[in-house]
Amino acid sequence: MIAWALSGGGNRGPIQVGAMRALFEHNIVPDILVGTSAGALNAAFTASNPTAQNNERLAQLWLGTRSSDIFPKPRWRMILRAAFFGDGLDDDQARRKTFVKYLPQEVETFGDVKAKLYLTAADLQTGRLYLYGDDPNAKLIEAALASSALPVVWDPEIINGHQFADGGVIAAVPISIAMDRGATTIYALDLQSIGPFPHKKGVIQLAMHAISVLTLQQGLRDIQRAIDATNVTLHYISLGDIFSNVDLQDFSHTAEMIEQGYQQAKAYLDNPKPNTPPGGKLGVLEPGDETADKGAPPGAVPYQPHF
Repeated sequence: MIAWALSGGGNRGPIQVGAMRALFEHNIVPDILVGTSAGALNAAFTASNPTAQNNERLAQLWLGTRSSDIFPKPRWRMILRAAFFGDGLDDDQARRKTFVKYLPQEVETFGDVKAKLYLTAADLQTGRLYLYGDDPNAKLIEAALASSALPVVWDPEIINGHQFADGGVIAAVPISIAMDRGATTIYALDLQSIGPFPHKKGVIQLAMHAISVLTLQQGLRDIQRAIDATNVTLHYISLGDIFSNVDLQDFSHTAEMIEQGYQQAKAYLDNPKPNTPPGGKLGVLEPGDETADKGAPPGAVPYQPHF
């Protein structure tokens, strides 16, 4: 079975849409879609009708999305909210309206989609990753909101008294989920950058970047697990270098993102290298690497985990 594993990436979600266009052109159609954060929205829409024509409709929806659709409040008001009385820069009301607009009206539950769909959410009270998709009666909109509640940016979703946030906190690139749900061939469309990263300024930027660094390590472990599995073929398509520094509220580059995502995925599919980690290695800096030596604290060496 073929699975597409779609990482989070905020307003860089259109990059995945372009990459999916390339997959459809190569007649690679998903039996399973697993999505986190922005990837959850892309996965949900695609699962409703996994065709090239539907992918173009998704592209048009992204092209029609403006910053005010997701962030209707001025930035100063969002900062005050987070500092004094909110659990994030904003609540979920604008996202909810936009998601309702995105999802086809006839698709309300996981039982309404045509491809098997899984979306992730992290329970901030237990640290456990929850997976939507096995229950056909689960509501798509509620799952998408929980899966995309990026910490610091949006309030967590309150469900049964617990705070649920972006599943990317625990499963940034949900490759393992695809494996555990029966996928034998996985196309991972990863919007994460594997570094090195520029310096970040400001409390909010640093907090969000710290989450990214944490999730990167989890993603590398998932990649290694898939490479080590004898019954799985992993096609890891790295998209993290496309508009990697674009502001979260900037929706002015959507057309370019779609095109560059398409070109990057097409280049990979024209010359695929299955079971190959990003950059030829798992992003771990070993002693002797120029980058590692330059940034190493005195008396410390890079640690390479044994997967």
